Amino acid sequence: MAFTTRRGRPRAAPASTSDTGTDELRAKRSLGITTEPIDLCLARKLITPAQHWCGLHWRWLYTLRYGAPSLIARYHDEGSASVPGDTNDDWRIKREREYHAARGVLQTHRRYDGVMRLAIFNELPPFLNPRLHERAWEHPPVARQLQQAHAHLCEGLELLVVHWKQEHAHDGAT
Repeated sequence: MAFTTRRGRPRAAPASTSDTGTDELRAKRSLGITTEPIDLCLARKLITPAQHWCGLHWRWLYTLRYGAPSLIARYHDEGSASVPGDTNDDWRIKREREYHAARGVLQTHRRYDGVMRLAIFNELPPFLNPRLHERAWEHPPVARQLQQAHAHLCEGLELLVVHWKQEHAHDGAT
């Protein structure tokens, strides 16, 4: 009889669950509570993939300009390592211009607030609010307001799509 080199408890088969979070987190994910509103709009096909990309790009530019929006105010010392350096390199200047140009487009067409609320501050737009949908069946004016809010958001995101397509076409030509 040969001496075995395998010691200890036999290996257990790995769990087949794809979601490894806590029970509470799995329940919230299954209900879609943890999904960002812009991703929810894309999943429900309320916006196009190009509009979704523009919303995320707009958030990225905002974050570069102002930092990530949060509920906590942070005060940093000048010598703190967590404060980004005040660099004036060409790349950052271009991103600043890109942010200001996109903001100008949205403000000119009066679509700035809706895009900001959805893309940057992750506010649930009214047309995704289940309580308002219940009222919309009973009250036609509410239904019109929900349709208008959706149309305005799509117009704002589409303005960004067109703006950045033109900007990239112009950058490629020079």
